[in-house]
Amino acid sequence: MRDGYKQLAETVRQVEELRSESGIDRASVFNLQDLSFQTSLPKADIRQLLDGERVESPRSGPDELARRIAFLRETRLTTDKGTGSRRQYTTAEIAAGSGMTPQWHGKLLNRSTPNIWHGAGLAKFFNVPMEYFTHTPPEAVKRVLDSNVIPDLTAFLNIPSEAVKNRHAMQIQLRLGDKELPPNLETALMAFVDAITQEGSGP
Repeated sequence: MRDGYKQLAETVRQVEELRSESGIDRASVFNLQDLSFQTSLPKADIRQLLDGERVESPRSGPDELARRIAFLRETRLTTDKGTGSRRQYTTAEIAAGSGMTPQWHGKLLNRSTPNIWHGAGLAKFFNVPMEYFTHTPPEAVKRVLDSNVIPDLTAFLNIPSEAVKNRHAMQIQLRLGDKELPPNLETALMAFVDAITQEGSGP
């Protein structure tokens, strides 16, 4: 039975070749923070997987499903309409948005059922693929490399009109990944970029 380790090793080799050709540093390409965000895996496990090592297998079905759902709740935040601050979605909001009752969502989080009948609804609500709930650790990392990293690097190398042309800008893009910045950090980042652009244009 395939466990995904061999396939991940081949994908890592492919990414390394593209990275070497692009001149982008390894930390930016293999962004542990973003890979963790996309897979729910600890950064230490991802580092081991990228180095070709095996990691501990996930826990039992109900426990692992509950952990992955809890990770989504902790990392995919919404903006409170009243205060403007970032917060976790409530159980009622998740249930309504994913087509289940609050009681059923509670059962998933309490590990009382291994059923992922509402997995498609949860995936759509949190904007993750259905495989997020089912992939093994090596399969999860390979999925992100295949769907995000390789296309970005390939576009950077082969289709400049559709990619970030500056190597350092690409490193920033890869490091940020899909992370959603709080408004104050987003404003600060854009101000910093504007300052660099103005300095670079010169008189």
